[in-house]
Amino acid sequence: MISMKNLILILILTTTINLTSQNTRGKANDAGRIVLNTFVEDLENIPQAAMKLLKNKISQIASGNGMGGNESFPRFIISADVDVLTKDITPTAPPKTALTLAVNLYIGDGIEGTIFASEYIELKGIANNDTKAFIQSFRALSPRNKKFNYFIESGKRKIIEYYNSKCDFILKEANTLADQKDFDNSISKLIEIPEVCKDCYDKAMDLSTSIFKRKMENECQQNITKSNSFIAQDNWLEAPNPISNYTPDMTCYTEVKSLLDKIVDHKCAISLGKAKGAWASRDSKSASSALSEISFDSSCYKEAQALFKAISNDIDAKEKRDWDLQYEKYNRDQVVKEIIAETNRLDSNSRREINELDSDSRRKINELDSDSQRRVNEINAQNKTKEIEAMRQVGIAYAENQPRVKYKLLK
Repeated sequence: MISMKNLILILILTTTINLTSQNTRGKANDAGRIVLNTFVEDLENIPQAAMKLLKNKISQIASGNGMGGNESFPRFIISADVDVLTKDITPTAPPKTALTLAVNLYIGDGIEGTIFASEYIELKGIANNDTKAFIQSFRALSPRNKKFNYFIESGKRKIIEYYNSKCDFILKEANTLADQKDFDNSISKLIEIPEVCKDCYDKAMDLSTSIFKRKMENECQQNITKSNSFIAQDNWLEAPNPISNYTPDMTCYTEVKSLLDKIVDHKCAISLGKAKGAWASRDSKSASSALSEISFDSSCYKEAQALFKAISNDIDAKEKRDWDLQYEKYNRDQVVKEIIAETNRLDSNSRREINELDSDSRRKINELDSDSQRRVNEINAQNKTKEIEAMRQVGIAYAENQPRVKYKLLK
């Protein structure tokens, strides 16, 4: 059973670590909300300059109603097509081009070609030439038009209905992809689900957390293999790099720790051998340098300490002053390394330990004052937010590196 003293220590350390790191989170871009990507095909009868303005106006309509975004999640689009109802040349000097345009706006599933909402508006423009007449017409497309507010809201409702009706299918597909070890694709599909679809979103976040952990465990095993490969090549310098960031809360950590210990002990043996060789030649400076490479958690650490003391007792006064300074620095560095290692251990274990408390410890948590209880809740919320953010970054990175989607026209 975890003692109350240790429990409070866990709470304090976890709070401190999380409060320090909470401001380092990046923005999640468009993950977690509904995004409309602008897709307007170039039309032969409309000049390029006018088409560019039309696309910008369509994007502004989406952004102005809180649904603009990038193409990381490209399924849902806002689109438009334009018909020229009338085109007249005015009997003026100079003559002008007068246009009446029929503009149809659509929101829908661009991959399936399904329309969710549509809006129709007529625009008029008159200018010295065709291009300027089209541009003047499209300038009248205002994101503040109430018709577009209703249009966007209608499309949003349909998108929510889409996710609610297909939620079980999306979750099943994500599980299938994860079983195939296509973890990034699986997570990408789950984080597309917007927060406004609360029940489906909550299920997706729970599943993505589980899949993210499976991804990390799978990568851990792959990196263990890489480290062993480096060792087989006698490349001990590179061997720890693939596995240096894994933490004790992971299933693979027992293997990681065993491998890291093996690497540390090998380095320890090499450094201790150098130190002994240097001291055999009465080269205390080189011996000190070699001993300082030995980590506190290596198997020969005690032997290194004994050699430090033996050399210290067998050198003259001048050498001893320099030696004692070097020895003090070495001990200080080792203490710092121990503190960092312990902090990392607490950071990775604290939440697991809190979750695994027995009934008596849980009762004691309930007896904590309201401020402490609030801190526990904050810790849990912060950890959950960090998990979701990490998963979102995986999903966004995957989505952004996919081939450009070829949309079906919404008509």
